[in-house]
Amino acid sequence: MRIEKSAWPLLLPFLLLAAPAAAQEPGEVAPEVDDPERAERLYRAHCGRCHGVQGLGGEGPGLAQLVLPRVADQTQLEGFIRDGIPGTGMPGVRARVLDDDAVALVASYVLWLGAQTAADASGVTGDAERGHDLFWAGGDCASCHIVAGQGTAVGPELTIIGLRRGADYLREALTAPAARLPVARLGVRSGFFEYLPVRIVTDSGDIYNGMRMNEDSFTIQLMTLSGALVSLDKGTIAEMEKLVGHSFMPVTQGLDDDDVEDLVAYLTTLGRGS
Repeated sequence: MRIEKSAWPLLLPFLLLAAPAAAQEPGEVAPEVDDPERAERLYRAHCGRCHGVQGLGGEGPGLAQLVLPRVADQTQLEGFIRDGIPGTGMPGVRARVLDDDAVALVASYVLWLGAQTAADASGVTGDAERGHDLFWAGGDCASCHIVAGQGTAVGPELTIIGLRRGADYLREALTAPAARLPVARLGVRSGFFEYLPVRIVTDSGDIYNGMRMNEDSFTIQLMTLSGALVSLDKGTIAEMEKLVGHSFMPVTQGLDDDDVEDLVAYLTTLGRGS
């Protein structure tokens, strides 16, 4: 059974990060999909929340493109789906959720869809080169974020943000920074904000505003807004406020809609070798 071209936007979101591998070459013949209707249902049920019901990105990257980064073949794609990608928000699927046949089905569906895609449907319209200049020339972005070893690690590192997030998510992060903050999905901190702003006042009257980097029963480490890493004994803390749902990133004041689109275009290239 063949699928219709109208189905191509339904892309599977299992390619956040992986060990480097040769990407598919444009024009390679993708396998047929035996049961496209079931593949669509599986995608919507397991993948649409992070990557959009049409695969155009969101909390996860958009994949409506001819070449899937770091995916050499169907076997590798199936491995990413089954095992996840360690160190990222990309979990694997348990066998009782998707068995091997289902994993193979969605993998072949993704490759077929990619082969049919005639254009990038990510919704990126800005000028990436101008976005690069806006990011680095003003200094405001680099004063809180690191890209390829440059900048300050107050906020999330952005070196491979183009593989982690879709254009809509990045656009919202620029215009409404606290609207949707990253949440840890794996490990002991699952369900907690990855980047939690805190305000601390010590017994001696020192005040610290920054991003929590680590915390245990006795100490807390934070990166201050000036870029200094501070470790504090909780026994010396008089007040500590965890600013859940708050972001230190300023709304893009002084930037018009074109500026925002250019910044989004630049950020979506990071990690994609562009």
